[in-house]
Amino acid sequence: MPHSCSASNRTLAVICLGLVLAAAQAEAQSLLPDSFFIDRPAFSQPEQPGKPASCESIAAQLPDSIPADSRIDMAIAGTVSLVRTDGALWYVAVCAEPGVRVLCVTYGAGDLKPGDKAVLRGGYNRQDERHVLLDPCLASPESGAGAGEQ
Repeated sequence: MPHSCSASNRTLAVICLGLVLAAAQAEAQSLLPDSFFIDRPAFSQPEQPGKPASCESIAAQLPDSIPADSRIDMAIAGTVSLVRTDGALWYVAVCAEPGVRVLCVTYGAGDLKPGDKAVLRGGYNRQDERHVLLDPCLASPESGAGAGEQ
């Protein structure tokens, strides 16, 4: 009897694992073709480095849309215009109006403050013509080398 109970537990575990893996595959994000990234150096596949755009150059690179099941990352270098927290998340913004504004949602802003030069990298989500949300995102001080393109 214990042997049959043990086999039954293993079978149940294998079925559960199969269901979990199937659900994860169903939620998997599709990758965009390499052609999407031509003339968009600030954009990259998820978790891959892109060349940070400048606030002046980003508008020309923004896609009108991406497939709902896709994730792409964007990198931008600019002057920090906002640093706020709600106690759990931090919000760091770069680029001033009338251009495209970019807001980074992150778990920490380090020592960044308004006026600092920073690089934001994260999951791209276009809110409207003038607003981009990067979530999840990392915000770091601009190091100079390869920071923002001209």
